[in-house]
Amino acid sequence: MRHLLLILSCIALLAAGCSGPKALTKRGAEMQDAGMVRQAAELYYQALRKKPSYIEAMVGLRSAGQGVVDTWVGEFQQASMDGRRKDALGLYDNMTAYTQRMSKVDVDLIIPTTIVSDYEDHLDEHLIELDDLGHQQLDAEDFAGAADTFKEIIHLDAEYGDAKALLVVAQAEPEYRNGKAMLTEMRYRAAHGAFSRALAFDKAYKDAEALRQTALEDGRFNLAVLKFDSRNRDKDIALELRSNIQNGLIQSSDPFLGIVDRTQRDEIIAEQELSISGLSDEQVEVGSLAGARAMLTGAILMYTMESGEPVRSPRQGFRKYMREVRDDEGKIKKVAAFAPAQYTVHTQRRNVIIKYELKLVSTETSEVLFSKVEEVTTSDNIEFASSPVQAGMLYPARSNGEVNRSGKSQMERLLNARRELMPESRMRNQAVQEAASRGIRKVENFLSSHIE
Repeated sequence: MRHLLLILSCIALLAAGCSGPKALTKRGAEMQDAGMVRQAAELYYQALRKKPSYIEAMVGLRSAGQGVVDTWVGEFQQASMDGRRKDALGLYDNMTAYTQRMSKVDVDLIIPTTIVSDYEDHLDEHLIELDDLGHQQLDAEDFAGAADTFKEIIHLDAEYGDAKALLVVAQAEPEYRNGKAMLTEMRYRAAHGAFSRALAFDKAYKDAEALRQTALEDGRFNLAVLKFDSRNRDKDIALELRSNIQNGLIQSSDPFLGIVDRTQRDEIIAEQELSISGLSDEQVEVGSLAGARAMLTGAILMYTMESGEPVRSPRQGFRKYMREVRDDEGKIKKVAAFAPAQYTVHTQRRNVIIKYELKLVSTETSEVLFSKVEEVTTSDNIEFASSPVQAGMLYPARSNGEVNRSGKSQMERLLNARRELMPESRMRNQAVQEAASRGIRKVENFLSSHIE
């Protein structure tokens, strides 16, 4: 089949070089006379694609195309006599695919009824053999081999016996068994994944759904997000950061991450607030009672906003204007001219910096599971030009002092550029969001390695 496709591709390239259906048909006839019927048939086919019902091409395709089918018929008969049933089935597939393709240009080729009958007999015998093999492979717990076998059966006959149901078993059973083994070893994430893959083949496969839920419940890591420390002036930032991290963790795609609800969290906070130095034994006990396996806290170590002084840089440019001149015939006409002009480039920069600490502490052992200090910086800068010269008439100067005509668009961008720095509140929000994103990733990365 791959050999046929290669030939057809080559013929398609050859056909592309012909000018039209008449030339294609002429070239096809030459190839047919030379005994190259398969190549000739393809050229006739391309001619009919360009000009449907072109009589000469249809006559040529019926002759050459039937010759192609007859060649396959002979090979089919030989494979049948040699007992090469699978080869015979493949040859028949080639014949049917080829005749169906030719029928798209209204040329009907004939597969002898005896060949069709022989094919059906071969197919029945082959399906019986495959079905027996598939059952043997399942009995021997060769699930991969059984899956391949039942896939082949379904390819040949989609409704054959219970092939579809047995394919599900061959695919789902190894995942189901793997899930049970992982659950026994308390590898909850691996077990959850295995049961999920089993259920993808059959959403009601055995008790996989119940076992998947067991893996999720036993492996769930409930987390309490407590108040973040800060100086009084940074209280709002601490509140925003904690809230963003908590909301992000609630929306996490990790099914093993749980956030204790507000009532439970308030119980913990009401008992005793968490400081960045660690947890007391009393706090650990309260956290455990609230169902949290760990507590996440943090602190704003530094918040600063730095705005640079505005810088004004005078620049030399040119103003374009139109002046009147007389041509050789003494007529007055207007031409572009340039006069020196000044403009000013204004620049300014602003940075917002948040330095913070995140700490995750186990309520079961008081162990610090991770502690990390991060610094996030958001920056903004402006650069714009001002000039009394009308927009569109101002040009910058080159380094040699001449007019930079190609710099007009750049000058217009400077003249129309933003003139105000981003407000501190917006930059602060961006910094808090980035800090929260980092914190969420840190928790999720910890959890992915902590729960196998």
